[in-house]
Amino acid sequence: MRGKVSYLIAFIILLLACWLAMGLGSHQGQIRFDAAWLFQLDQADELQRNVLLIWRGPRVIAALLVGAALAMAGLLLQGVTRNPLADPYLLGISGGAGLAVVLFRGLAIFQGADWWLTPIVALLGATLANFAVLYLSRGSGGRVTVLGLILGGVVINAFCAALMSFMLARFDPFHLRVTTLWLAGGISFAPWTQLLVVGAFVFAAWLYLRMRAHQLNAFALGGAGAKSVGVDSERLLLRSALLASFLAAIGVSLAGLLGYVGLIVPHVVRLVVGRDFRRTLTLSAVLGASLLLLADTAARLAFAPEELPVGVLTAIMGCPVLLILLRAQLKGKR
Repeated sequence: MRGKVSYLIAFIILLLACWLAMGLGSHQGQIRFDAAWLFQLDQADELQRNVLLIWRGPRVIAALLVGAALAMAGLLLQGVTRNPLADPYLLGISGGAGLAVVLFRGLAIFQGADWWLTPIVALLGATLANFAVLYLSRGSGGRVTVLGLILGGVVINAFCAALMSFMLARFDPFHLRVTTLWLAGGISFAPWTQLLVVGAFVFAAWLYLRMRAHQLNAFALGGAGAKSVGVDSERLLLRSALLASFLAAIGVSLAGLLGYVGLIVPHVVRLVVGRDFRRTLTLSAVLGASLLLLADTAARLAFAPEELPVGVLTAIMGCPVLLILLRAQLKGKR
């Protein structure tokens, strides 16, 4: 019963977030809410249709997809590594994807095909960073350790940040500003074709994880425990790492470097419905989508007509959560 009520509340929050995001806007520095025209599109003028179909509608869909992807990636990483601090941003996966995209844009070879090549490039960077962190984090016996993941993520993040700074120093002023704002995390224009492709990929990732939920639950027993119940833990860990990289790459390609969404949401969900992956997966996707959409709406309107990078807001929300979790981990080891 608690699970059904949680799903209902989560979907209500999602609908309210969409309603607010579509209805809230600014005019001459004044924030206004007008959602009535959304239900009267046949009477809407050309400007209102353009707002819905070209600017605000795609932005809302992009925020929902990125939030769901990052939340699922965080839930997956925390489950297979049994590390409550695992997150695509903290582990350097997003940093690897960001570095790959910055290098790709710096070369400017395939400018006309940015929208479909950028996710591929981001995936390559995220995958390399992911496996580098997993390699660095293995302690005695080949087991992934919490401290190893943190230190490995710090090293990979620092390395990627240094290379990105070097690349940005060589950009012309226009590309420097655009890329810097993108790296700070921002959801802006995305063509409908790209959103349809990304949406299909996110749904396919959710479907795959839902089908493997019982196997992912076995990771709570550890690698040896998972093997004892018939789960090939090494193969599943490899596939999970690739899928987490894929989901992080989707987020980076659409919205830049957004941190902490994959850290906050899984913990909130587990507090509500427990640790069963069959329940936490869908709820994490829905709440992740809602959280990022609300954060993007706040970032869009907080200093209207100027926009605040949404990555700033997610960091403000995520840093206290990270400190609390890290403190709990350190207390548990005493």
